[in-house]
Parts: sequence; C-alpha cells; structure tokens
Amino acid sequence: MGKLSEALVALDKETVLAVVQKDIDADRDPLTLVDEARKGLEIVGEKFDKGEFFLMELMRAAQIFQAAAEIINPKIKEKHGDIESKGKVLLGTVAGDIHDLGKNIVKVLLECRGVEVIDLGVDVSMETFVEKVTVEKPDVVGLSALLTASIPQMKATIVRIEEAGLREGLKVICGGGIVGEVDIEEVEADFVTVDVNEGIGVIDGWIEGKG
Repeated sequence: MGKLSEALVALDKETVLAVVQKDIDADRDPLTLVDEARKGLEIVGEKFDKGEFFLMELMRAAQIFQAAAEIINPKIKEKHGDIESKGKVLLGTVAGDIHDLGKNIVKVLLECRGVEVIDLGVDVSMETFVEKVTVEKPDVVGLSALLTASIPQMKATIVRIEEAGLREGLKVICGGGIVGEVDIEEVEADFVTVDVNEGIGVIDGWIEGKG
C-alpha cells in the first residue's frame, strides 16, 4: 500500500488530503492517485465484510475520498480532459424516504471505479425517475430506501418506468435497510441487497457486460 491508501484505511483525513496535495503539487498523474485511493477503499470494504469495520467507518472512508476527489478531479480534467465513463448509474431514494447514507456510499464507490453517477437525492418521485431515465439513458437505476413503508413505492417506481417503455435493456437494483424484507419478485427489480459491496459488484458486472 502507498501512503494514500494507508491513510485512507486508517481513516486519517488530514494525512490523506496532505498526501494528495503534495503529490498534485509534485505533478503526479492524478489518475494514479485515484487508483491508489480505490485500493484503499477496497481494503476498507474488505474490513467491513470481515466485521473489522462497521457502517460508520465505511461512510467515513467514503467522505474522506470525496474530500480528496475535490482536489484530484480538477487536475484530471486539466491533464486528461473529460475521461469517458465506462457506464452510467442513476441513484435516488424513493418518494417518502429521506435516508441516504447507503446511497452516498454506493455513489462514491462507483465513481471510484470510473462510473458516472447521477444522484437524484432523497424523496424522489416516480415521475422524476421516469424523466431522468428518459433524458440520461442510464445503464442501471438504483433505488434506495430504509423504511419498510417504502417497499410499495419501490415497486410503483419500477412499474412506472416499465409503463413508460423504458425498462428494456435497463437494470434496476434496490438497496437499503429494508431490502432484507423484500422479495425480488415483489418489487420487480433485477437485484436486491443490503450489502454495499455486493451491490457494487453486481452493478459493475452489469456495466462490464453491457458490450
């Protein structure tokens, strides 16, 4: 592990930002910084899977990466122009639910893998999902929720997307604290999970296999 990865695994924001700034000032390729940060996040994810880290540590690592990305991203555009995304994912917490912790973690981890993420935020209406799917044409739609009462809203959103003629070729994944209670056929999704890393792996697989 490099210094950046080590500091990220240690959840040391001050050191992460200092290392990033020092390397940027030394004209290090910013893409190598992203790759090193990704490796650190992967180790954090492994520790989470083993029970060595908990959700708060996972979220802390994601927040630190976001802060580092604010320094790195302008340099990527400066040196490499706009890097072509390998895929596009549309994320949002369904209407009636305002929880976004898991969604935000997924966003950061996907962006770290070179995926373009459009985050619609929380309490997103069915109509907004349909509108954004129509305009953005994502490869994957991710629906997030924490409340059990949101299960019908997840299904209704997916049904509305299908009724709009937008379901063909589109993968839909549902995630969040309620998903353990959700039957995949009940919401008509392609996949449901409470595991962030499992969800990332599934989305990554869909995008890699789209060609």
